[in-house]
This record gives sequence, C-alpha cells and structure tokens, in this order.
Amino acid sequence: MKEQISLRPVPAVLPDAAPIWRLRRQLEDWLFSKGLNQWRPGEVPIETVQNQINAGEWYVYKRQGGVAAALRVLWSDPEFWGPDDSTSVYVHGLMCDRSYQGQKIGERLLDWAAQQGAARGKSFLRLDCAAENQELRDYYASRGFRAVGHKELSIGLNDVILWQRPIDALEVGNT
Repeated sequence: MKEQISLRPVPAVLPDAAPIWRLRRQLEDWLFSKGLNQWRPGEVPIETVQNQINAGEWYVYKRQGGVAAALRVLWSDPEFWGPDDSTSVYVHGLMCDRSYQGQKIGERLLDWAAQQGAARGKSFLRLDCAAENQELRDYYASRGFRAVGHKELSIGLNDVILWQRPIDALEVGNT
C-alpha cells in the first residue's frame, strides 16, 4: 500500500526549495523522455524556486521524508493573462511525484486552489499549458476547464493555451 499524504497542502518554506526543484527536474526529464514539450529540462533554477517561496507562492503536499506534490498559487498573472481583473486565482507548476500516479493528487490540488479562490471571492480558477501538449490539454478539459485563449510567449518558450473553470460555492466545502 502506498504511503498516505496530508489532505491539504501547506505553505512551502525555504527548506522545501530543493525538494520542489528536484521534483520539477524529475518531471522535466520524464516529460522530455515522453516527447512532451511542456517543460524544458533545467529551465528553472533553484534560486527562482527560492524567490517564489519567499513570495509565498508555493504550497506542498508533504510525506514522510519530503515533498509529494506542489503547486504555485498566484493572485494575479499579468505575464500570461494580462492586467489583473480581480476575478481569478492562478495555478502554475502543478507537480506530483510519479509514485503517486492514479491517486488524483493533481485533481485534489486544483480543487484546493479553487477553494482558496472561493474564500477570497474569486470566480475563476485559471492555468495554462503548452499548446502542443495534448495529453495535458485533455486532462484539464476532463476536469471542467475550458480553453479561453492562446498566448505566444517569448522566443524559446512554448506557446500556451489559457484555461479556466468557474469556482462555485460547492468547492468551498470539498476536499
């Protein structure tokens, strides 16, 4: 039986930076090995993760000995979504250790992020994924997200599809 993890993410602290970064690197390599062009190996330095933790953006699911899953929660995202319209919570860097595959950890993290948005009166949960990553696009569509835009990023980065789903009152009490 697989080890249980906590039901709710907790804010990441600086000692979590290396485990978050290692998880990201493992997933970058795994995606690359599958031919999926979502994240490029080595594109995010550990200092970026540390800065994001200091800004209060990272949340982690912990297990004995480390981080099982992580995500960044933002309250505005002008780089991808333009000027803040105050309606949404944004998720970036959703990651789960591959050993927890099939346990719906990603879905639980998305629901938790929606709860955080609902608690702040937000109407939408928003995220993005590489335009050419059909597997991830199908995943988000199956979880109630609707593609609402396309963003061309700077040279060397993947173009992305912008996704959102409404946050409803039912999500406040779930998970």
